[in-house]
Amino acid sequence: MGLFDVQFDKEIKLKKQKDFYAFLNKKLSDGQTYEHTIDKNALTIEKNPITTALKYNLNIEFSSPTLYVDAKLDNNYTLFITVLIILAILFTYGTMVVPIVAFVYFQKIKATKHLKALISDYSLVE
Repeated sequence: MGLFDVQFDKEIKLKKQKDFYAFLNKKLSDGQTYEHTIDKNALTIEKNPITTALKYNLNIEFSSPTLYVDAKLDNNYTLFITVLIILAILFTYGTMVVPIVAFVYFQKIKATKHLKALISDYSLVE
């Protein structure tokens, strides 16, 4: 797990896992088409922004009664952030490193809150 990756688990009762995965895919897609797979116990969505400026590779697995959510920052964004931090160290003597890291960390918090809210919304609907 990286510093900017989203990872949490939550106890939830699901009757139909496929319906839950379809609900999450619909809500996270927001009218766009993202490469995704829905297996028996897992949902995987590639390069999904999760209402943030950065894109995450999302993996959601259900192992009764726990739901595991793992969203890793896409490799292209990780490389871009690394290059930005190196350039910030070289050209600004490190003063711009803090705002860059703060921005990316804020995106992580925003994605975590959004995913937890979606799971809670489905729990209330069901």
